[in-house]
Amino acid sequence: MDKPYLCFSLKLAGYLMQRGFVLFEANKDQKTNRFIYVFKNSDSLRSAVNDYKNNK
Repeated sequence: MDKPYLCFSLKLAGYLMQRGFVLFEANKDQKTNRFIYVFKNSDSLRSAVNDYKNNK
């Protein structure tokens, strides 16, 4: 199984969920006190992340 895609941005996580990607987990990192949003890694998800980064 592929490694999951770890997202550290709430805005990016929201963008991905609006495009139909399923959020598997949201955990708070004890060391950094930041949330980590976990998605299934796929080519289409990576493409959506690139679109987000190029258009923000």
